[in-house]
Amino acid sequence: MSRYAEMAITAGTALVVYGLTMAPGLTWANFGADGGELITAAVTLGVPHPPGYPTYVLLGKLVSLLPLGEMAFRFNAFSAICTAVATAAVTGAMLSWPPDRLVRAVKFAGVAAGLTVAFSPLVWSQAVITEVYALNLAVIGLLLWAIVRLQSSVVSRRSLAVRPLSFVVGLLFGLSVTTHLTSWLLLPLTVWAVGWREWGRLAVGTAVGLTPLLAIPLLARSGSPVLWGDPTTLRGWWWLVSGQLYHPNLLALPGAELWLRTKEWLPELAQQLTWLGLPLLLWSLWQSRPEWRPWQLGLGGTAVLYGLHAWVNGSQDAILFLLPAIPLIVLLMRPVWERLGWLSLLVPLALVGLNFERHDLRDENWVRPLVEQQLASLPANAILIASGDESLFSLWYVQHVVGRRPDLIIVEENLFAFDWHRAHLRRQYPDLFVPPADDLALFIAENGRYRPIVWLNIKDDTN
Repeated sequence: MSRYAEMAITAGTALVVYGLTMAPGLTWANFGADGGELITAAVTLGVPHPPGYPTYVLLGKLVSLLPLGEMAFRFNAFSAICTAVATAAVTGAMLSWPPDRLVRAVKFAGVAAGLTVAFSPLVWSQAVITEVYALNLAVIGLLLWAIVRLQSSVVSRRSLAVRPLSFVVGLLFGLSVTTHLTSWLLLPLTVWAVGWREWGRLAVGTAVGLTPLLAIPLLARSGSPVLWGDPTTLRGWWWLVSGQLYHPNLLALPGAELWLRTKEWLPELAQQLTWLGLPLLLWSLWQSRPEWRPWQLGLGGTAVLYGLHAWVNGSQDAILFLLPAIPLIVLLMRPVWERLGWLSLLVPLALVGLNFERHDLRDENWVRPLVEQQLASLPANAILIASGDESLFSLWYVQHVVGRRPDLIIVEENLFAFDWHRAHLRRQYPDLFVPPADDLALFIAENGRYRPIVWLNIKDDTN
């Protein structure tokens, strides 16, 4: 069986399972509250929360044009396809290494590794909703595959393949950064794998991969309701793409909560590769040959970087920052996959059995009907003061994507504190009084003379 046939088997199997468990519409499950914002930004070519995710927005615009059910369903399917690409790339990476001569059978190793990534609970959770992590995993998976092929070409002394692969590695690394800023943690592995002689091509490829960031100032002029910051200026663009809004979350988890997070995460992490994952990983490290040691340091060290970053991050969804560590660890376990042969397929099979019900979101379709019900009862031409990301993003989706209640003006109480958000409101609604300073009370008092004012927190209404 060829490498590409095994990659197709991996992707196809993952897609079937994802299709059986995917949410049919807009959902907040699995930390998916950003889905409404991302879909609206893609449909209207806007700029979502930092760092702006231009690659997701541009690809998402193409996804939105597909005649495939409800808009949210199309984006959930996009996540499933991206995750399937990531798993196929892990299979390709596994099969691109020369097999260990001491191993009797390796043909199942690639499929087992790819499907283990596919059905890891954390990966699976993002494959069935709308979020940026699936696309990030797809690009990282392709990057790891390109790195392995590059190293195989170096070992095989195929110098003609090294140069273009060095550029491709840089291109994919740059693209990965545009899909999530944590991809910068892959820089040490990427630089080491390419080698100093090819750093020039790596740099050129990275620069090309980062070019979607240049589209953000153009997207900011599209008239989309989704616009964070003022990326039409250099300072505003840098504020957005560098994620300065979230810098306070770095190393922000209080020391007293580190142990609590550790106790909360350890059972979850143990389930990612089943409870056999740690013994299999230790066996893999013990079984490895000397030529595999640099890869242990590169893959394992990068996984540790992701783990440390997530562990001390103050974000509520920080556990999702661990996602790229899963394919890294699975590739690190290459010796054990090869030695287990067909038995290695028992790991992904066990993951499906243990996690299918947990990740079955086929009935998760209440967000849009609830929002439409709430909006139907509101007076005409009202100013709606939304509270919380879940409310704002879902309202954006229902108003600007589904097309309900275009007469309403939606304002988010926390975003109102930002100068750039108030400036955006002035451009959107020229007849609206928007004070120059952060004074929501004055905004309500002045505009309340002409329009009804309604406060709405949709999340609270579901409790």
